[in-house]
Amino acid sequence: MQLPIFRQALEKVLPVQIVDDVLMKAYTFQDAKNQVRKARAQYGTVKLEREADAMWEQIIANILVSMQGYPDADILKQLADADFIESLNEMLEEVTFDEQQ
Repeated sequence: MQLPIFRQALEKVLPVQIVDDVLMKAYTFQDAKNQVRKARAQYGTVKLEREADAMWEQIIANILVSMQGYPDADILKQLADADFIESLNEMLEEVTFDEQQ
């Protein structure tokens, strides 16, 4: 399954609040990194939003990789499973972003 299709399907079944929370955590992380940059190298709001969205997309890509090898129909069936979505919600609630260098 292609990532954009999976992202769209996943975002349809996840609560909006969960997605917003993860995006806000990613944005806050990017903003903190931005604050330590020299003034002329700091990103604008749009760039920070794109960076946060890229972090969210990486999480989605990791979820898709964990489902790799399954036919598209099975992946979509999994997204319809309430237990799977609940465990995914719990995992996403615990997502944190830390600087790793």
